[in-house]
Amino acid sequence: MDRLYYFRQFLNHFWLRPENALLLALRAESFKKTFNFFDDAEASIDVSCGDGVFSFIANGGQISADSDMFRSLRFGKREGDFDAFDCFDDTYKMNVIKEADRKFKYGIDWKSSLLAKASKLNFYQNTLVHDNNNKLPFEDESFQYVYTNSAYWVAKFEEHIKDLFRITASHGHIVLQIKTNNILQLSSRYYAPFMGEKFHTIIDAGRMSTWKGLRSKEDILNMIISFGNVDILSVEPIYGGLLARIWDIGLRPLFNPLARMANSLSDEERVSIKKEWNEILFDLFEESLQKYKSSENDAIEYLIVLEKK
Repeated sequence: MDRLYYFRQFLNHFWLRPENALLLALRAESFKKTFNFFDDAEASIDVSCGDGVFSFIANGGQISADSDMFRSLRFGKREGDFDAFDCFDDTYKMNVIKEADRKFKYGIDWKSSLLAKASKLNFYQNTLVHDNNNKLPFEDESFQYVYTNSAYWVAKFEEHIKDLFRITASHGHIVLQIKTNNILQLSSRYYAPFMGEKFHTIIDAGRMSTWKGLRSKEDILNMIISFGNVDILSVEPIYGGLLARIWDIGLRPLFNPLARMANSLSDEERVSIKKEWNEILFDLFEESLQKYKSSENDAIEYLIVLEKK
């Protein structure tokens, strides 16, 4: 499974937000490098797993063409912590056509609706609602493989990372895919001088204010070192630069009306249009995505792999 394979799979789920599919393809390719540490499914946890689709697809799972994240939405004004996907009802379809190659013992998140969606994947043996600003409800050294890609959302960032160490067993691994505060330099604020404040406000929609744990890469690594009892196995950039700018805007302000239109179609029409749409998007980005190389110079997200001594 390479990044183009992942791009196709994520386009199927994120078709009205194709900018997400681009970056998630790179994140999945990076995540895959750590699967050699995933040798005990009974001692694994996906922290802040959301609807589970990212980890599911990264681990080889596939969903059908009539399934995607836009089947069940909250329609409202995009601002602050409003999450259009924080809902679950009978309109949500998730037909699995290939099981994941490996499954997690636990998937935890602070939104019960997203965990309800995750339950459709048969990917987590257990799901649990939990606010990561509080201590994780597990005994010390419970897990051999601890994964999260959302630690930067947590206000009590340092306490959360320290708690991930607490629940990790000796010689176990902690896999962090984490945005740094470099994203603030690449945000829609960049466009304000020539596009105007209204453009910036619409694109940002308050999301930057919700990332309460943003730190520099150096601050994150220094914090980890200060915990002691850990080896840093790798620190690798995942993406940044032009792809980050494409992701920052993309179809973000338009997906609500696009989803309304898509959801008014018959299933047959929807799948047909979605297929044509995704083929165009794949052709548009295939060459650039295949050639893309992450760089320290403009990275906004990193893979950090740790081993607890």
